[in-house]
Amino acid sequence: MFFDVLMAFAAASAITALALEYGFYTPPVAVIYLHIVQGCVLGAFVLDRFARLLLSNDRKGFFRENFWDFALMLAAATTVVAIVTGQIELKLLSAATLYVVITQVYILAVLVIRTIGFQFKVAGAGIHPVWILIGSFVMVILFGTGLLMLPKAAPQDNPLGFTDALFTSTSATCVTGLIVRDTGTQFARFGQVIILAMIQLGGLGIMVSGTIFALLTGRGLSIRESLVASQTFADGTIGRIGKMVKFAVISTLLIEAAAAVVMYPMWAKHLNLAEGSSLDATVVFSSVFHAVSAFCNAGFSLQSASLAEIRGNWQVIGVMAPLIFLGGLGFPVLYDLTGALWNGLFRRATRSRVPILTLHSKLVLSMSIVLLLAGAVGLFMFEMSSGTSQTFGAPITATQYDDRPFAQNDSMSQLSTVDCARESVFQSVTARTAGFNTVNMNRLSTGGKLWMCILMVIGGSPASTAGGMKTTTLAVLVLTIWCMLRRRERVEAFKRSITEPFVRKAVTLAGLYLTLVLGVTLLLCVTLSNRGLTFMQIFFEACSACGTVGLSCGVTERLTTAAKYVIIFAMFIGRLGPLTLLLALTVRLKTVKYAYPSEEVVLG
Repeated sequence: MFFDVLMAFAAASAITALALEYGFYTPPVAVIYLHIVQGCVLGAFVLDRFARLLLSNDRKGFFRENFWDFALMLAAATTVVAIVTGQIELKLLSAATLYVVITQVYILAVLVIRTIGFQFKVAGAGIHPVWILIGSFVMVILFGTGLLMLPKAAPQDNPLGFTDALFTSTSATCVTGLIVRDTGTQFARFGQVIILAMIQLGGLGIMVSGTIFALLTGRGLSIRESLVASQTFADGTIGRIGKMVKFAVISTLLIEAAAAVVMYPMWAKHLNLAEGSSLDATVVFSSVFHAVSAFCNAGFSLQSASLAEIRGNWQVIGVMAPLIFLGGLGFPVLYDLTGALWNGLFRRATRSRVPILTLHSKLVLSMSIVLLLAGAVGLFMFEMSSGTSQTFGAPITATQYDDRPFAQNDSMSQLSTVDCARESVFQSVTARTAGFNTVNMNRLSTGGKLWMCILMVIGGSPASTAGGMKTTTLAVLVLTIWCMLRRRERVEAFKRSITEPFVRKAVTLAGLYLTLVLGVTLLLCVTLSNRGLTFMQIFFEACSACGTVGLSCGVTERLTTAAKYVIIFAMFIGRLGPLTLLLALTVRLKTVKYAYPSEEVVLG
C-alpha cells in the first residue's frame, strides 16, 4: 500500500513537472527546481522496483513481468557510465543537458509502462470489459483535454478554453475530425502533435497498446484481459487476439509510413519546398499527420480548406482514398486478406491451401465496394443535374468557412465532367467516416447532402477505425429483406446461414443508431434555433458527429456552448457504438429462463 501511494504521488509529480517545463512558453517555476523534482521521481521509481523485487516471494516471476522496467534502468545507467568514462563523445549536448534528457525519457517510459500495468490490473479486477473500454476512452479524452489547455498547445494570444479543448480532444480520440478551431493555424506544433497522438491512439484502439506491450514482454493474457482487448476488434477474435493485435499494430505503422513517403513530394510542392532540397521537418510532419489521419479515418487536416487546395494531385485519389478505404475495412478483414494473398502467392512453395475468406470479410468487402460505387454514381448524378447547388438551400454566409481558399469554383456542379467524377469518387470514400473534403460541403445540392448523410449514417466496418451504423449491419438488414421476399426461412449469404441472434442484433444496432441520429438532430435544432441554419445543415452535422465523419456544412464554427456538448456526446457514443453503451447499462440484468406463449400481430 505504501509503495502504491508513493508511485501515485511520484507519477503526479512527474506529470506536473513535465507539463510546467514543456507546456508553457515561459515556465512559471524555475527549470532547475523542475529538474530536481524529476530526479527525485526517477529515484522513487527505481527504489520502488528494487524494493518490490526484494519483498516478492517469486522474484523470478516479478523480474519477468517487469522486465522492461529493469531494462530501462540498465540502459539509462549504461549511458550515464559511458558519458562519465568518456566512451560517448558529447558534441551537440552538454553532459548536464544529456542527464536531463535521459531522466525525462526514462520517466516518460515508466509512466507509459505503469499506465499499461494499471490497465491490466483493472482488467483483472472483475470489471465488465465494456466498462473498461468506455473508461479508457474517457481517461484519454480528459488527459488530452488537459494537454490541449496548456498554453504551448495554442498560439500565445489565443489559448484554448475547457470546452474547445474537450471538443478537440473528443474529436481526435474518436477519430471524427469536426473542429471548432483550425488545426493548422490555431494550434501550435505542440498541440498538433498531441492531436496526432490522440488520433493514432483512438484509431488503432486504446486497449491495443497495453496488449501489444504484454505480448512484447512475453507476458500471457488472461481470459479476462483477452476479453477486454477483443472489445477493440470484434466478436469471435478472442482465440486469436495475440495475432490480431500484432497484425493491427504492424500493418498500421507500415501502411502509414509508406503513405507518408509517397505523399511527401505532394506536400513539398504545396508548401513551396524547392526541388532537390533536403528533408524538411514541416513537410515530413505534414506527410505523417495526413497519413495517420487518413488511415485512422480522422479527417483532421493542417490545411484550412482540408484537401481542396491539392485536389488535383494524384496522391489525393491514389494514396489518401485507398488509405481511407483500407482503414474502414477493419483489421479482421485486412488480416484475412493478407493471409489469403500470402498463401495465394506462395501456395506452390508452401503447398498450403488458399484460406477461404470468412463470411464477415465477404460481407464487408462486397458492401464496401457497392457503397463506394453507388455513393460515387449517386453524388455525381445529383450534382451534375443540379445546375448549381446554391439553388437548393441557401448557403451559410458571413462565416470563415465560405471565405476559405476553395470558396471559388468549389461547387461540384461547376467542375468539368472528369473533375466532378473524380471528386464524386473521393467524397464517396471519405463520406463513410473519413471526413476529408475537396469541395465545399455547404454548396452541394439538397439531394447531394442527403446522399452524403446516408453514406455517413452507414459508416465503415466493425473493428475498424471508422464509425457509423457499420456495413455488416446494413448487409444483414438487406439480406433479411431479400430472403423474406424470396420466402426463405433463414437469412443466407455466400452459401452460409446467418443465425437469428445476429439478425436481431443488426436490427437493434440499426434502431439504436437511427434513434441516436434523431435525438442529436432534435437537440441541435433546439440549441441552434437562433443561428439561422436550415434543417439540412443541422441534420448533416448530426449525421457527421454520430458517424464520426467530420464533414460539415460550416455549422461547427457556429455552435453554441450547449451545441458543442451535444456534438461531444454524439462523437463519443458514435465511436463506442450505442449498443456498447446499452450493454454497459444492462450488464447486471440476468437472462430469463422462460418464454411466454406466442401470438401473432398484424404487420404492414
